Amino acid sequence: MIICPWKDISRYEAVIPGLKEAVAMVNSLESFEPATYPLPECGGRVLVQHITTKNAEGALLEAHKNFLDIQYIPEETETMGWAPIEKLEVAKPYNDAKDVWHFAGDCDLIDIRPGYCYVVYPEDAHAPGVHRQDAKEYNKIVVKLPCK
Repeated sequence: MIICPWKDISRYEAVIPGLKEAVAMVNSLESFEPATYPLPECGGRVLVQHITTKNAEGALLEAHKNFLDIQYIPEETETMGWAPIEKLEVAKPYNDAKDVWHFAGDCDLIDIRPGYCYVVYPEDAHAPGVHRQDAKEYNKIVVKLPCK
């Protein structure tokens, strides 16, 4: 997993194929209205989402085999759960059509500050958009890039 300010994510272009196209798309957005934008050159996509957080206690973690996620939190603080998949138990089998499977187990809760992003790879189980106490709503951007 990588955590960094969004303004610094471009330094990882050499190790994340498609990142340059994704950053250009995200930086060109004029609003955070929910939408999906294809990234035709790399086969990925950018999703602008409006979310309501879920309780961290008992939340399942997710992981993907074919795509890595870059989750950018432009205006709020997001709490996310993280653990390596080998430390967890499979809670729901892999769904190939959605490229996701779910895990249960202990995870670290990490606060991602406004203007920061995090990159999760296939070995990173994550529970994005969770809360410790009270639910909140906010906009975020998720970039899905094919793993090479």
